[in-house]
Amino acid sequence: MTELDDGYRTAAVPAQRMPLQAMVLLSLAAFVTLLTEIMPAGLLSALSRGLGVTQAVGGQFITAFALGALCSALPSTAFTHRMARKRLLLAGLVGFTLVNIGNALVSSFTLALCLRFMAGACGGLVWAMFAGYATRLAPEGQRGRAIALAGSGVTLALVLGAPLSAFIGQMIGWRGAFATLGVLSFILLCWSGAVLPDAPGSQGTVRFSLFGTLRISGILANLTLIFSFVAAHSLLYVYIEPLLVPSGLSSHVDGLLLLFGGGSVGGLVVTGMLIDRHLGPLISVSILIFAAALVVLACGLAHPIPVVLAILIWGVTTGGFAALTQNAMAHIGGNAIDVAQAMATTAWNLAVSSGGLLGGVLLTHGSVVTLPQVAIALLFVGLAAFISGLRPLLGQSGSR
Repeated sequence: MTELDDGYRTAAVPAQRMPLQAMVLLSLAAFVTLLTEIMPAGLLSALSRGLGVTQAVGGQFITAFALGALCSALPSTAFTHRMARKRLLLAGLVGFTLVNIGNALVSSFTLALCLRFMAGACGGLVWAMFAGYATRLAPEGQRGRAIALAGSGVTLALVLGAPLSAFIGQMIGWRGAFATLGVLSFILLCWSGAVLPDAPGSQGTVRFSLFGTLRISGILANLTLIFSFVAAHSLLYVYIEPLLVPSGLSSHVDGLLLLFGGGSVGGLVVTGMLIDRHLGPLISVSILIFAAALVVLACGLAHPIPVVLAILIWGVTTGGFAALTQNAMAHIGGNAIDVAQAMATTAWNLAVSSGGLLGGVLLTHGSVVTLPQVAIALLFVGLAAFISGLRPLLGQSGSR
């Protein structure tokens, strides 16, 4: 048996044996969390028509979720970082069940946004403890693989989320899509409650300290990287329908989102294979390839072939990004992992909300061609942060 001694005790697991059932359940929890966040991207037109708002305003459905997560991640971690992990996960799933069913029933856009904010609060609770939960259950030396396995639900949501919600929306309406997600959340709640192993919260002398965690070398650089990369992604993903109009591909948004998701699967597979040995190089390559894809997109926005190629490559770089940065945070955060991951969740959702807001402004007052141009600028901010503050700490490997 093995036990990690870095400020918290892990659940006892056989040496070198990954608890796959637990990873599957955590993966599905990640799937429900991210799908709840991004589903409006596949329903943007129908949702906007149904609630009587423009697409730019309808895009704030995602922004409201991100703001809820942004506001909840740090406070929830401060109050719950010593609590057992399973109880917190189940609380989040209860919330997702209620708010998704609520969004299927309401007709007021203001009330719908309030429910989305509450959904984001549940998401902030789940995301802040997610990576720590996975690593507590993982054998020593396989933390990166555990985060990649548990985080595969993120990629599953990217693959199936928007296209599946768009398909369900066409079959039974956007309200039916939200109701279906509420039922899925309830099923996962029951399943997790029955079989998911528990893990303790922070133990010993570990304290919740924002400034103390920020002073840890590499934390601020990683937060800057997360914000810039995710803001660039969100800027494009939330408004992918109008982004496809110049090339004449807007009627094929379902298929292109599926292509994006397929690329994400490939990126996650490669990440899972290499993350414990080549963490630093994987992060830098992801940033550079994403930037190259956006250059192709910006230059060929009116032509179908460059757009399709750029979307595929964009998906590849996005698939493993969450696992890479979560593992980097675990690598440099040490016994402050829960606080560091809460900060990462805050940075991630601040980026999503900022990307959604910025994209709405650019669409309202400018041209769609500015979306990939601004995204490229954001990526280079992240690359600078990585080179200056994070790469020296990770070197050639993410193993501890």
